[in-house]
Amino acid sequence: MSGQRGIFFSAALFNWGVAGGLIFAMPLVERLLALEPVAPGAKVFVDLFAVLVIAFGCGYWMAALDFRRYRLFASWGAWAKLAVVAVVFWHFIVGHIGWPLLALSAGDLIYAAVFLALLRNARRTGAQEVLQ
Repeated sequence: MSGQRGIFFSAALFNWGVAGGLIFAMPLVERLLALEPVAPGAKVFVDLFAVLVIAFGCGYWMAALDFRRYRLFASWGAWAKLAVVAVVFWHFIVGHIGWPLLALSAGDLIYAAVFLALLRNARRTGAQEVLQ
């Protein structure tokens, strides 16, 4: 169980780190990820996205503390992370972004796969507990 807790704690920290970069260090993030600078008027949308990333991080933290009670956050998180990967991949394919952001989205892809595996295992384990 501690490995599962560690996964969700690390997912929360990953999300909070990304959100913190978006809110407090956007010029650095733009340089590191080879992104064009965000127009000052559009920064509000980056900040709003960061708020959602923080909220999902809080859900992962709660799932780490009590997976049975908060496993819905793992499900929502997995599908949201897959959606992030799809959006990033699309923007890479059409040439809007370069490989650095695509590479960073691999973290979301890995977490999504692990979350789905943990959820599948929890369903299997839960079904066995009901049968016994």
